[in-house]
Amino acid sequence: MIAENIERLQAEIPENVTLVAVTKYHDLADTKAVVAAGIKDLGESRVQDFLKKYEAMDHVNWHFIGHLQKNKVKQIIGKVYLIHSIDSLELLEIVNRESEKAGLVTDVLLQLNLAREETKYGFEKENFNRVLEKAMTYQAVRIKGLMAMGPHTENNQEIRNIFVELKQIYDKIKEHYHGDKLSMEVLSMGMTDDYKIAIEEGSNLVRIGRKIFSSEEI
Repeated sequence: MIAENIERLQAEIPENVTLVAVTKYHDLADTKAVVAAGIKDLGESRVQDFLKKYEAMDHVNWHFIGHLQKNKVKQIIGKVYLIHSIDSLELLEIVNRESEKAGLVTDVLLQLNLAREETKYGFEKENFNRVLEKAMTYQAVRIKGLMAMGPHTENNQEIRNIFVELKQIYDKIKEHYHGDKLSMEVLSMGMTDDYKIAIEEGSNLVRIGRKIFSSEEI
């Protein structure tokens, strides 16, 4: 089932779009089945669950996609390929500090809350230039791009509007900011319910879980 679902997904996702399989809430056997089906980018949102799988699996690009608690940053530094969910300057500063202690540079995405939903984390766009200026002063983090989640709605136009807005912010940053600490290579938007819209609006990384593990076609 998992292999068949992944095969169908890969057939409809363009080659320039990275598929991150969201393995949170799924056991080690199912997670290994995803890797066996050819997916090397896996997403976890809980530090404890991530660490268990990290110790048991090799040759995986681990993406931390959930809200990252500040007191757990140290546990994942050096183990994750990309942190998607940097939602405050305080969190970014802690990631930078722990990365410096470990003698490495951590790749991250800055998360925006364009939908302004209280259930979502992220920076607001109004003060985002200030965030970028500060972010580029850190030496042990590298800003690889942006992440946002679509609004919780069945209105596809509202979802599309958020993705269009994020792509515009992403393009503007690429045009106006340069430097080795800010590369703008990754635009992470789109999940199981809205990844097709996200890809249409320029996403080059989608985070999909239910569509991979469901026994029914979604």
